[in-house]
Amino acid sequence: MITIDVLGTPAPKGSVRPVIRAGRAFLTPSHNATGQRKLKSWNTSVREHAVEAIVALGDAAPTGPLFVDAPLAVELTFRMARPSGHWAKKGGLKPSAPSSPAVKPDIDKLTRSTLDCLTGLVFDDDSRIVELVVRKVYAEPGREGARIVVNEFVNTISI
Repeated sequence: MITIDVLGTPAPKGSVRPVIRAGRAFLTPSHNATGQRKLKSWNTSVREHAVEAIVALGDAAPTGPLFVDAPLAVELTFRMARPSGHWAKKGGLKPSAPSSPAVKPDIDKLTRSTLDCLTGLVFDDDSRIVELVVRKVYAEPGREGARIVVNEFVNTISI
């Protein structure tokens, strides 16, 4: 099992849209340059923290993925920043502040960007994930990021 605690602003991996130029179809990212910079920053943070967690498990730098050809269970908790409008002028949360971040970015796009960063580093292929638990919560100020737990899957379900 490995637990990776990432600090940073979680960024979604946007969709692609088809564009036709000179009679040929191309897929282009649907997000803008700012979104691409945020995604690159998030990807860098995830990979750096993953390498730190892998090194903490042993004495050497990783030479390949930790999990190869194994079914995996993954738990992701995205810690999102609260908007400034949730805070009262005198400090503390406003009574009207929601308890959960039921707003963009989409949880599936956050998941996709994060799992893609771990492919080849923590596991050989994200198709190995057979159980996935994902949640978004509001973070304490300065604790934005994600907690990622990857473990070999143990089947306890009988159908």
